[in-house]
Amino acid sequence: MNKSIFLTAFLAIILLLTSCSNTTPPMPKLDGTEPVPHISLPTPNGDTLSVDSFHGKVVFINFWGTYCPPCVAELPELQQLYDELRDDDLVIIGLNAEEKPEKVKTFIEKNHITFPIIISDDATINAIFGLKHMPTTWFVDRKGILRGKIEGQISKNMARKIANQLLNEP
Repeated sequence: MNKSIFLTAFLAIILLLTSCSNTTPPMPKLDGTEPVPHISLPTPNGDTLSVDSFHGKVVFINFWGTYCPPCVAELPELQQLYDELRDDDLVIIGLNAEEKPEKVKTFIEKNHITFPIIISDDATINAIFGLKHMPTTWFVDRKGILRGKIEGQISKNMARKIANQLLNEP
């Protein structure tokens, strides 16, 4: 019995670690043409936030979790970028997958994350959005078109290049 518990725990840890990616991804091609799926989810405070409400702005949707070290590592850089470019119509939305609102609220307060956070405590969120790795960041243009994505940790410099490219489009 102890062997089966150990094996189950070991496999769960391996699955968790392999679903988080800290490799440096290449610069994405921003040539997507599909509208971003409708996303309307609760915030840690219990309000509801819809991505549609940011139409006309460039939106980065960052899928993350407190259990994912690369996710946690990139949040301060995304926060800095948000602070620098939010007045230029860049919105960063953190979509936390599979965690309880209380845990997320405590985490974002402790880490001074001020960009909007929404939560899906349903494990199907990964399947619905086709997520294979976390973190994953989607890039949505002012028209609501999903232009590209990065699977893995994004650097602030790459995020800034993508933001500037999309912000400079009509």
